[in-house]
Amino acid sequence: MLNGASDRTHRITLRRPDIVADGYGGQKRAFSNYAVRWAQVKPPAYREQQAQGAPMSREEIVVEITPADNAVGRGWRLFWQNHEYAVTSTDNTYRERTLITAKRLNPGE
Repeated sequence: MLNGASDRTHRITLRRPDIVADGYGGQKRAFSNYAVRWAQVKPPAYREQQAQGAPMSREEIVVEITPADNAVGRGWRLFWQNHEYAVTSTDNTYRERTLITAKRLNPGE
C-alpha cells in the first residue's frame, strides 16, 4: 500500500561515502551530502525476532522514502533530528519506495 505525502513528515539528509586525499599521500573515507528528503521514520518491525526472544535495539530506525532511490546503500549515513545514523541495509523490492534500516552512531564507540 502506498503511503501518502502526509506520512512523510520527517526531514532527513542522506550522505554518501567518498574517498578523498588525506593530505599525507594516502586516502580516507569522508561523507558528502547527497540529498535532503522528506521521509517516513518509524521503529523497525521486530515481531518475529521479539517472538523468539532476540534482543531489540532501540537505536535502529526504518526510513521510507518515495520515490525510490537505488543509489542509497549500506555504508551511507543519514542525519535525522540532530543524530547521525549508519545505513545497515536498504530494500528496493517495490519500485515506488526505498526502505532504509539504519543504526544510530554514538560518538566514542
